[in-house]
Amino acid sequence: MHIRPLRADDLDLFVGATPDQRIEVEQYLESMFAAGSMRPEWCFVAEEEGDRPLGRVAFWTLPGMEEPFALVLLDVPWEGDYMGVGTRLLEDVLEEARALGAEEIEHVVDDPPMRPQFQHHPEKRVELLKDVGFAFRRGTGRFEWRGGEPPAVPGRLSFRTLEEVGEDAFVDAMREVSEGTLDREIQGERERLGEQRAARDFFEDARRVRHDPAWWQLAFTPDGELVGLVMPAEPPGFLTIFYVGVVPRMRGQGYVDDLLAAGTAALLGAQKRDGNDKPLLADTDVANEPMASAFDRVGWARFAGRREYVALTPDRGQPTAL
Repeated sequence: MHIRPLRADDLDLFVGATPDQRIEVEQYLESMFAAGSMRPEWCFVAEEEGDRPLGRVAFWTLPGMEEPFALVLLDVPWEGDYMGVGTRLLEDVLEEARALGAEEIEHVVDDPPMRPQFQHHPEKRVELLKDVGFAFRRGTGRFEWRGGEPPAVPGRLSFRTLEEVGEDAFVDAMREVSEGTLDREIQGERERLGEQRAARDFFEDARRVRHDPAWWQLAFTPDGELVGLVMPAEPPGFLTIFYVGVVPRMRGQGYVDDLLAAGTAALLGAQKRDGNDKPLLADTDVANEPMASAFDRVGWARFAGRREYVALTPDRGQPTAL
């Protein structure tokens, strides 16, 4: 068995690994290539001489980043030797990820399976991931906006955009709202990097995602006290509330509903103005039930669950698993 990246002339080999998903996979690849989140040379196949591919997987990243961030389109013979093929495939591509500068790689498993990745056989997937060193990071609830009028934005807060307040003030606000967060990923970054560095890194990652600077807003009470922030964005393929939060001293007063309403209205306004038919999707940590309840109240509907797994990329002489 040989693992190799695709050449420019054989992308069809990658797509053909799952013939029943050909159209969806082709469309997904085209959109991700155009957005800068994927590249043909980041698509890998496992093959034997003269046979169709035994498996495939590809790297994905945030637009503008040079190193891989996640694995997508993972498929191996789930009704056959999925452990043998999958282990060899993933071990090789994790080595490649390290060579490209990645320190860790994420892979998610959605329930129910979502287009265009159709992640059937979820428990076999998890078994394979764990076998090559992936560890569970967190579970999230997935929400979507299913149509209707934009939510009303109560008038009790005033909003100032990123351009109005400046980057430093915005990062400071991100640091404040992350204090006491129930989101395990953000909590972990605060513990690992320190609150200020974690906020700055999150800000830098967020602004790689397409957005209108006017969408990113801080919210204040009538007397000028900071309440929180909302950061809508447009990742490849959908629109989202990238981040929303309330500072600790203002929690418990329903302000998160105001922030979500403002962010949702901004996305729906842009969608209508631009004739954009991309869906509105958002995720929240299952541990953050207050945030999930706020999405429900504002009019978003929970449609799926997601499990996130992460692995350190191999480094010779170092452990490969978290």
